[in-house]
Amino acid sequence: MAPRRGARRPKTYDELCEGLPNHSLFVLGKGNPMRKAMIKVVKSQTFDQFILLLILANCVFLAMDTKEVLFEESAWGKATAMSEHIFTGIYVVEMCMKIIAMGFFYGKGSYLSDPWNRMDFFVVVLGLLGYLPGMGNYSGIRTVRILRPLRTITGVKGMRQLVVTLLRSLPMLFDVLILVFFAFFIFGIIGVQLFMSKTSQRCAILGNPAAGCESCGLQDDAGYTGCDTSCVIPAAPTWVYQGGEDGDVLCSGPRWNSYPDRGDAGAGNACPAGQYCVQQRKQDLPNFGFSNFDNIAWAWLTIFQCISMEGWTNIMYMVMDTTSTWTWPYFVVLIVFGSFFAVNLALAVLYVYFTGAGEEGRDDDEEKELPIPTQEGEVAVTHRNALQKMCFKIASSQRFEQVTIGLIILNTAVMASDHNRMPRMQEQANEYVNYFLFAYFVVEMIIKLIGFGPRGYAKDQMNLFDGFVVLMSCVEVVVGFISSDNGNNYLSVLRTFRLLRVFKLARSWKQLNDIITTMFKSLAGISYLSLILLLFMYVFALLGMQLFGYEFIDCGGYGIEAANKNCPAGMTKECPDHFDCYAPCESSQVGQWVTFVGAEGGLGGECVKYGGAKWNPNKRTEEAVSEEYLVWLGRSEYARHSFDNIFWAFITIFQILTGENWNEVMYDGMRHTNSWTCVYFIVLVVLGNYIILNLFLAILLDNFGGVGEDDDGEGEESVRGKKGSRPSSRAKSLKDGGAGAPSAIPSIKDEKGNKLKSYNSMAAWKTEDFVSKKSNLEKLKEQGVDPKHILYGKHVPALKHSSLYIFGPHNPLRLAIAKVIYHKYFEYFIIGVILISSIILAVDGPAYSKDAPVYDKDLPNLQDKLKTVMDIMDTVFLFFFVFEAMLKVIVRGFIAHEGAYLRSAWNVLDFIIVIVGLIAFGIEYSDGSSRDLMAVRALRTFRALRPLRMASRAQGMKVVVNALFSAVPGITNVAFVCLLFYVIFGILGLNLFMGKMYYCGDASNIAAHLVPESVGVLDAAMTRAWCFRDDGAHFHYCPAKTDPLYASRNEWTSVLDLPRASGDAWTCSKTTAGTGFTAAWDVEVSGTIGAEWTCTPGADTVTAYASGAEFTALAAANGAGDYTIKSTCEPKAYQTAWVNPRDYDFDNIGHSMLSLFEMATLEGWLEIMYHGADTTEIDLQPIRDNNPYYCLFFAFFIIVGSFFVMNLFVGVTIDKFNEMKEKQEKSVFLTDEQQSWVTIQRLLVGIRLKKTANRPLNRMRNFIYDIVTSRRFESLILTLIMVNIVVMSMTHADMSEDFEQGLFLVNCGFAAIFCVEAIMKLIAFKPGGYFRDPWNTFDFFVVTLSVVGIAVTLTTDISATYLSIIRVFRVARIFRLIPKAKGLKKLFQTLLYSLPALTNVGAVLFLFFFIFAVLGMNLFGKVRITGNFLNRYANFETFGFSMLTLFRMATGEAWNGIMHDCMITKDCVYYQDPATGDVTYYNQEDSFWQDLDEDTYTNQCTPHPVGAIIFFCFFCILCAFVMLNLVIAVILDNFQNNSKTSELGVSKEDMMHFTDVWMRLDPRATYYIPAEKLPRVIGAMDHPVGTRGLSKREAKTKCMHVIMTVDIPNHDGKIHFLETLHALTGRIAGTELPESEEVKVRDSMVDRLPTFDNAKDVPKFTAAHFHAALYVQAAVRGYMQRYRMREKLKQAETRAEEKREAAEARKAGK
Repeated sequence: MAPRRGARRPKTYDELCEGLPNHSLFVLGKGNPMRKAMIKVVKSQTFDQFILLLILANCVFLAMDTKEVLFEESAWGKATAMSEHIFTGIYVVEMCMKIIAMGFFYGKGSYLSDPWNRMDFFVVVLGLLGYLPGMGNYSGIRTVRILRPLRTITGVKGMRQLVVTLLRSLPMLFDVLILVFFAFFIFGIIGVQLFMSKTSQRCAILGNPAAGCESCGLQDDAGYTGCDTSCVIPAAPTWVYQGGEDGDVLCSGPRWNSYPDRGDAGAGNACPAGQYCVQQRKQDLPNFGFSNFDNIAWAWLTIFQCISMEGWTNIMYMVMDTTSTWTWPYFVVLIVFGSFFAVNLALAVLYVYFTGAGEEGRDDDEEKELPIPTQEGEVAVTHRNALQKMCFKIASSQRFEQVTIGLIILNTAVMASDHNRMPRMQEQANEYVNYFLFAYFVVEMIIKLIGFGPRGYAKDQMNLFDGFVVLMSCVEVVVGFISSDNGNNYLSVLRTFRLLRVFKLARSWKQLNDIITTMFKSLAGISYLSLILLLFMYVFALLGMQLFGYEFIDCGGYGIEAANKNCPAGMTKECPDHFDCYAPCESSQVGQWVTFVGAEGGLGGECVKYGGAKWNPNKRTEEAVSEEYLVWLGRSEYARHSFDNIFWAFITIFQILTGENWNEVMYDGMRHTNSWTCVYFIVLVVLGNYIILNLFLAILLDNFGGVGEDDDGEGEESVRGKKGSRPSSRAKSLKDGGAGAPSAIPSIKDEKGNKLKSYNSMAAWKTEDFVSKKSNLEKLKEQGVDPKHILYGKHVPALKHSSLYIFGPHNPLRLAIAKVIYHKYFEYFIIGVILISSIILAVDGPAYSKDAPVYDKDLPNLQDKLKTVMDIMDTVFLFFFVFEAMLKVIVRGFIAHEGAYLRSAWNVLDFIIVIVGLIAFGIEYSDGSSRDLMAVRALRTFRALRPLRMASRAQGMKVVVNALFSAVPGITNVAFVCLLFYVIFGILGLNLFMGKMYYCGDASNIAAHLVPESVGVLDAAMTRAWCFRDDGAHFHYCPAKTDPLYASRNEWTSVLDLPRASGDAWTCSKTTAGTGFTAAWDVEVSGTIGAEWTCTPGADTVTAYASGAEFTALAAANGAGDYTIKSTCEPKAYQTAWVNPRDYDFDNIGHSMLSLFEMATLEGWLEIMYHGADTTEIDLQPIRDNNPYYCLFFAFFIIVGSFFVMNLFVGVTIDKFNEMKEKQEKSVFLTDEQQSWVTIQRLLVGIRLKKTANRPLNRMRNFIYDIVTSRRFESLILTLIMVNIVVMSMTHADMSEDFEQGLFLVNCGFAAIFCVEAIMKLIAFKPGGYFRDPWNTFDFFVVTLSVVGIAVTLTTDISATYLSIIRVFRVARIFRLIPKAKGLKKLFQTLLYSLPALTNVGAVLFLFFFIFAVLGMNLFGKVRITGNFLNRYANFETFGFSMLTLFRMATGEAWNGIMHDCMITKDCVYYQDPATGDVTYYNQEDSFWQDLDEDTYTNQCTPHPVGAIIFFCFFCILCAFVMLNLVIAVILDNFQNNSKTSELGVSKEDMMHFTDVWMRLDPRATYYIPAEKLPRVIGAMDHPVGTRGLSKREAKTKCMHVIMTVDIPNHDGKIHFLETLHALTGRIAGTELPESEEVKVRDSMVDRLPTFDNAKDVPKFTAAHFHAALYVQAAVRGYMQRYRMREKLKQAETRAEEKREAAEARKAGK
């Protein structure tokens, strides 16, 4: 028994020495004083705590270390370096103390026997290596220090238990990894074979064509003006690539080698005329060329990115561009298997292991829940005076509580009503209301304090919570009165504490209370997991800082190849942390302005000579250089994600864990360091995202299982306690079975004589269970049902009522119609009509809308006829559905009685669709104008709901839909809780960011923020007023040294901003052309030196700004009225606009909550976070990283709003799924033992026999048969398959001809080997037996395709590599040979058992996809494609692309970007001038286009922005958060079931072994074997089912005992497969069941059992009788044989005696 807390005595020295070796270092015994002292120190709790604090302090110093320039010379750097020496010394001392106390390596309990100590030793020794002469402070040695924080795991019990759970799950996770590895092999080889060298093709124009070849590629064949047939590509071609770094410019053809002809454009994206498809450098390709299938390694990396569901659509679109549009199935299958199945298998493994560990390791202390703020009941109060009595009465009254709740809601509503540019009157009104509410809550607290007293008040934790909120409100009010700045950030934070009052609603809102309780319950387990996650993030952050600190700096945006980050010599202390971009120049160019050709905007800089000490980032020190000549280009572009310091490293790690744009971080790491750093990111994603965060979800799911079931759970447990523990029903005696029952029962005892468990064996089942039963019709008639109301064997209750008060129960017309609508062919006909109607809905897209000018009114003849037919059929179907509804109403009645038409939810849906269709039909064919028919477009979208009717007719889909309906209440509760949290964080967002996200942008690229210094403006000067100045007209230039304003330019950018009046312009001319040059350091780099521009302002600008400081200075220098300026770069006039981000803002509660919802889905949240970190003040330009710690707000919201709240959707869906399953499969009246027996019997029903090939009689075939059925042959073939797969994976881009030929020959050899294998098996098994095995059929198919592919390759010029891809699937045969790999087998069984349920879920998901696709086509099919997220592949223009777009959205890939593109209202009305043909886009709200001829414009705007929000958010919740969570539920359920079946008394492996044994005796799968072979079956089975493994004597005795203790019916000397298996398993795990459960089990099995015409044919005897009879027969035969032998012996003796006597007589006679 554990000692009481506080009474724990110190351990004695002997107790401390337990587990330690007797001698340390072979010298120091346990009695040695020094060792004795060391043992006492290292075993003390104080020492452990000291080391733990030391490690934490070390972590702080490790976090301070950065790669910042000159960090080592700073005070922090010196402190960090000094701390490293101190900590290393302490760790060395600790290690020595432990070695002295524990011994070094010899003996159990020594220092190195502990794995954590081994890690410590490794870290300490590597740290000491840095002190050796010549070693230096290498980054590799420094990196090892990051392992030190892992030691904290051993010091915290909860963390240690979680780590142990993770370690226990590693074997099964390793099996998942093997499964994924095989998938990677298969998909990787397929990808290499199909897409190799394809993702690097981009459209390009030949820049140096030969004379007379300038127009090649414009026509199909050469031989026209500008393209002679003799044209060839130059030896050194210059290709000018088209487009930027996006997938739209990749191509499939025409290939450059078809020059000068146009060539084949391929099946993907064809280049425009005059352009060719050419391979480009990888660094200039999308994703910097890292996403490709050029070899198996790159293919695996690309596949991993796809499985992570981040950026996978971009890769798919790239492949579709370069190969074919029909490559999408490859990626869809990859996502379905990899992301939806394999990743969720990892979740299932962690969930099962965590829940198992939780049940085993849970003790009393761990059972205690965290304190949750809830009402604990009434408090006993002694009323000392009238005031206290009155206050108590008020505080306890229900009305007071209701008033408080109402005011809390009012408080929330008032705070949520804030919005940007709010009227002053409303702002003051809100402030007064807030003061009133503050006063009320203070009074409420005072009343409760007086009424309950301080102790009584404090007993209710919700009161303490409320008191804290009131206190913070007091602080807020005081600060507000003191501070005059109402927008103060600190005041905004304090103001948000008022929001916490909303949690008081948990008292009266049970669902909120349940979910908050779940979250608090989860905190106990998640707290330790959070520490592990924090430690994990910290370690990877430190490693990231070592690998990537200050590395993510890029200068590619300047368009100069030689541009690079640099810190010139002598400028180390002046250089920014992120080095600026410089380009080399020559000594002759010093002091001159150098402009590089191809530079972005034609910018350059002054060539400057630098010299002195230069910073070396690798050696972390300065080195002297002679001199260097550089041109400063500007600031570098450094990524928002970085590892520059511990803060940004943590934020970046957190970003990767959320999965958002993690691949972009990896790309930056790979291109700025080396490609192998991808391993860092892969390990980070696998461990962090797929293991630790899945463990987080497993904890949440484990705690969610009991939400809202406390009350019901008690009742259920009481039922279990009263009824579940007592015997359910007495086993039926055999005489109850009637005439067919056996006459005797063998005694059921084990070999020791103990009575075995009794259960209802098949031999004890009633005789009538095996004979024909009464039909359902006869049973209904016996129940008194009117025969006329029984249709096709089913009772129609509605017919007993009058329909529409006209048609009575026996009306002939009604009965005749009923016979029609209830006939199965009528149902089939309806299904066919629905399918045809659905196909028409899918085909009838925007292309058939005849909405000129975008969509031609004059369709091609075939399409026009098709459109006419579709319109007619749609009308026909409409009236057919009307007619169907009328028939059903006549038969069933409308609504008044049971079974009426509208009493069914499915019929209500049908009725609504029919009514809306009739309304649309009426409007469409009315006399109204065509403009009034716009409503038809909205009403016709309801047609998309027609396919929903399929769900009520397909049983599997109906089950899934019913599960969804049952989950609706729970999902609704979770949605309200989500809404509550979004309101809280939304109001907090209002206080922090309202009005602050506006920015000034260039009108030509409004999405990009202007950087103040890039246009020559101070940060504080770029305001809303500056941006709107002169209607956004601005001008900037680079003042030359002779320019009067040279001194006013920006110091770094050399740019100066000057005003420009609205509508006016500066007149500029290039007065000095400059001198051209070609760089000596790179012949491809050229430019000009000394170019100069002269500009003069327009008259309006002079008039407006002549008195300004700049113009005054110009006039003073140049002369009165002369405002000429001189620029060394090309001046730029531009327009600016002060705008809000298009896709997000926090200006009102609606926009704020929508932004938060998008963030909670983990899509686009980084852009919002970084913008929030840039915010300054209202009407000021955001400045990069102005408030970096605002990132914590967004990170905290992601943790709460996504990891917690959004995962509640997962929890409620899985919980309701399990609840339905338990109701269907499990009875509360069954004990665990009974439930186990029911489960075993259900498994028996699924066991099937397969026919096997008989051993051939022919000697040659028999010899081959022995070979092909041997384990060695199968292992050899498996090895060859694996080698073949490895050979296939060696294919790569740019192979040499010899290598390619060698691979082809090797593959031919493998094909020949597998062909010989197939022939041998055909000979051994004959075709019938060979093709009976699906594996053999698959092998034959693969071999045939391989041979055909080789033949095609050898006989033609066509490469048949596509056919050889099928061979890769042969790797699946490996799973036939690993029955011992139980983990892999369990995973495959999970997949197989999940397929039926997943098929149903997939069918419903496809149905929803279909409906949303049709809705999307009708609503957004005509929306203008802007190229942001809507593009030629992601759109709703056709049904196919709609489905693909929805699938993309279901994976979460930029779904919100598509939504915002579909909300477009600007520049979306397409207008084409009928006279000139010019195209102009207008805004939706413009009145100009609304009065034009309809044939001149097409409205490509959104139907309504709110409608788009509803459509996309509802789809996201339904499909991404509910339906896909059903997939998780199915996988979890099947994995748990497979885990449980292995724990049953008889496992499924035992049953499969029994099946294998039986098939050897019954190769024809007749399900019968002779009864005398039963001992062979039992002898081949493992214990406890059989006797294998026992001695021969024991096996014989036990075998006969088993036979005599089981009831196996004897069918004329034969026994049945299922009856035998049921009896053998029942002997081990059988138990009595309640009558209801017994009937269920019997009904599920009776179809698999023998049936008989009458009771006389039912077997009367069992196998026990048969073998007893065999014993009796043997005994009688033995007795008779012995009797006859004795008689023969007597006769022989008599004859012998007679002969002897006769002989003696003869002798005597002689």
